[in-house]
Amino acid sequence: RNLMSDVKSPITSVALTLIAWPLGIVLGLAFARWVGQLRDILITSTGLNVLGFIVSLLVTWFTARWAIPPEETEQPSLPVRAARILALIIVAISLILALYLLANLLFIIGEALMDVLGPLAFIGFFTAQIGEVLRMTTPAVVALAGAAVFGSVFGKLGVALTERYSLSSIRIINFVIAAIAGGLLFAIIGAGIEWLYQVADPMKTLWIPAALGAISGGLLSLRYDPEDLVPIGSIIYIFMRTILNAVRAIEPLIYVIIFVVWVGIGPFAGALALALHTIAALTKLYSEQVECIAPGPLEAVTATGANRLQTIVYAVVPQIIPPYISFTMYRWDINVRMSTIIGFAGGGGIGFLLQQNIRLLNYRGAAVQMLAIAIVVATMDYTSAAIRQRFV
Repeated sequence: RNLMSDVKSPITSVALTLIAWPLGIVLGLAFARWVGQLRDILITSTGLNVLGFIVSLLVTWFTARWAIPPEETEQPSLPVRAARILALIIVAISLILALYLLANLLFIIGEALMDVLGPLAFIGFFTAQIGEVLRMTTPAVVALAGAAVFGSVFGKLGVALTERYSLSSIRIINFVIAAIAGGLLFAIIGAGIEWLYQVADPMKTLWIPAALGAISGGLLSLRYDPEDLVPIGSIIYIFMRTILNAVRAIEPLIYVIIFVVWVGIGPFAGALALALHTIAALTKLYSEQVECIAPGPLEAVTATGANRLQTIVYAVVPQIIPPYISFTMYRWDINVRMSTIIGFAGGGGIGFLLQQNIRLLNYRGAAVQMLAIAIVVATMDYTSAAIRQRFV
């Protein structure tokens, strides 16, 4: 059963959500850059970095516990709700700051380990690379979180507008915001084409797409009555499934060639290639498992009057955790074996060293590396079997 098919919203909510997502991404990136300026003050010394990281974690933990209380029997007053919103903003700042400081600490620790470990310096290099990846991905994660928050708020605003105003007023509102949403969406697509192909013609990549999008959005709003619900869940499902199918159709070897050109030869390119293909493959397995859940618990929890979130937590999650663990362990095993092949294409790691030794006719070194690969794969197999036996 496709749970997304039941997700429907009025066109007012959908259009406002489309407008809110780009706005949330822009504001999220600006917010992440502002917190990054605070980080620059704290990373002047290692001691200050460690202290700032610990304090940020403590502030995040205790403030979040107060701002997100257990289930309440009475509606909190307006001052309390305003204070909780302010506390959540503080939680966001401290959490982002903690991620930035952790990334810098990992980089410092990795650099230090590279100097003292000698033959095991790759451990330090790996630690430093994790810090760099965390530093690079934090702004993107914050931007997506901001988009999700703004999208949720604007979506609820659209539902409130639909319930409050008359049908004629909502029809006019829908036409206006749908035209804005369509123009914004097409303009973003045109900007992506401009960035990719360097057309250098704003009329073709910005204004004409924006005008076509505005016309399309306005006409689409006329197709739906104000009280009609748009099957937004099915639309998102089909869109994401198409993208992930395209990503999964390309082999990791092709991805590693692309990432080698982008970030250079090394394990980072191989990790990016495996991560991208793993996300697409696991998403396919996860989604199919959700579609195959037993309907009995779902109907029982729904019959008690539970909302959608409670239905997912108490009826869906308990059914999908065991297979999710099995799928993750299986993909982990595949990635360990695939990392050797990735190394032959420039993805770094032991596969790259094995290729070098074979080309240099150093078969003794190649034999040792093949033995190491076999030991690692066998160890991973036993480890994953133990984890599955423990949790599945």
